[in-house]
Order: sequence, then structure tokens, then C-alpha cells
Amino acid sequence: MDRSSLIGSVVALLIGLIVGAAALSWWEGGRQSAEIEGLKVRLADERGVVQAKVKQLTDELAAEKQRREALEQVQQQSGKRR
Repeated sequence: MDRSSLIGSVVALLIGLIVGAAALSWWEGGRQSAEIEGLKVRLADERGVVQAKVKQLTDELAAEKQRREALEQVQQQSGKRR
């Protein structure tokens, strides 16, 4: 094997490695983009569930506050009658 064929082989190997690395990067980038989009959808769904739960708890808290205030008014009125 002479020197020029050895250099040619090394250059071909380097070019193959560079092209392979670029192809792998492109492939992984596309796959990661799809995963990111899936995670965004899942996050939006989970955010909707959490927001619904927060609204439910806020409504329950407001109802409990109204019940407490009504009870306090009844207690104040019954205390005035005594």
C-alpha cells in the first residue's frame, strides 16, 4: 500500500465519519423535536387538569367561606336575642 492510497483511505474515512455524524445529528434532532412536541401536548393536558382542580378548590373555599359567614351571622343574631 503506497502513501497516496493510505492518505486517500484516511480522507475517505474522515469524510464518512463527518457525514455519519451529521446524519446522526439530523436524525436525533428530528426525533427530539417529535418528543418535545409530545411533551408539550402532555404538559398542556396536565395544566388543564391542574387548573380545573384549582378552580374546584377555589369554588369550594368560597362556598365554605359563605357558610362560615352565614353561621357567624346566625350566632351573632342568636347572641343578641339572649
